[in-house]
Formats: sequence, C-alpha cells, structure tokens
Amino acid sequence: MKTVDTQGLKCPQPLIMLKEALQGISIGEKVSIITDSDTSLKNLTTFLRDQGAEAEITTAGSVHTIVTTRNDSNMTNAEPQLYCEIDRSGNDYVVCIKSDLMGEGDPDLGKVLMESFVNNLKLQEHLPTQVMLYNAGVKLAMKQSPVCSSLTELEELGTRIVLCGTCIDHYGLQYDIGVGMISNMVVITETLAATGHVIYP
Repeated sequence: MKTVDTQGLKCPQPLIMLKEALQGISIGEKVSIITDSDTSLKNLTTFLRDQGAEAEITTAGSVHTIVTTRNDSNMTNAEPQLYCEIDRSGNDYVVCIKSDLMGEGDPDLGKVLMESFVNNLKLQEHLPTQVMLYNAGVKLAMKQSPVCSSLTELEELGTRIVLCGTCIDHYGLQYDIGVGMISNMVVITETLAATGHVIYP
C-alpha cells in the first residue's frame, strides 16, 4: 500500500498529492494519506466521496490517516483545486489583480512593478487565501508570463489562483494557461463579498 504524508501542507497540495498517488496505482490497489489538518481531512474525504471511493479514517491525536482504494471511476480526471476549502482566520485576505501592469503612467514601469509585486507576494509570512485575476490580469497566469512560476509556487503553498473565464475567452488565452483554475464572476463576486480584506495592487 502506498503512503502519502501531507502533514504541514496546506490545500490544495494534499489533494494534488492524493491525485498523483491514485494515478500511480492500479484499480483495486490501496493508498494511505496522512494529514494533520482538519480542513484537509474534510477536503480529501469530500474529493473521494464525489469520486465514489470509500474512505477509512483513523485519528491519533491531531493526525488523521485516510485509507482508500482506487476504483474504476475516472477519479484521476477530477480537479483537486475545486475541492479546496481553505482555513479561515481574521487575518485572511484576497489579492485582486485587474491588469498585467501596476499603477498608471509608463507601461514599461507598470510591467516591472507588477512582476516585482507578484514575485514578492510569495515571500510574505502570511499568504493570501486567494489571488483573483481578471481583465488583463489573467495574462499573468499564462505559460509565457514572467510570474507564472511565482503564481505556481503560491498555489503549491495553499493560495488559490482564480482566473476569470470570460476574460480568458475575451483574450483568446484558453490554450495558454499555465496556472490557476477558471471560474466565473458569480464566484468572484461571492468571494469578494465574503472577504474582509481585499488588496488591489
């Protein structure tokens, strides 16, 4: 049985690691995933339930162990980020980026400033729960973007990267996406309405 230890990791990393583990085993084989996060436990079990897989859960102190068997469903095609509910606290904040430039004035300067902002965002001690990209801001999440790798690191650290689907279609970038999950204005609006602290660079 394959064992995956996700202790200390934030969503969506445990979900991604579970999906990778399932991809690496055959139908009928078991995998054990360990987490010390109640939120990750909920996300992982919800993911498995929706794929029609049973989850045997044991808990020792603050550590949870889930044992599941890969079934014959297409569970490895599911998107882990869609099951990522992030731990909430009073210091949570969301970053909204509406352009690939920062500020007004010289566009070359604006490009440099935005790249610096995103690259430094991943270095913050307290990371944003989500980064919302809309209008020209979605260009930052494209494969050729100079900050695509920084956004990928943020996602791996637990920050959800959300892309406006209408904006992606408008700019014709459907096949160039390098990071993040496509969403819609309903989700973006609900997220901003429920978030106490929003940053617009």
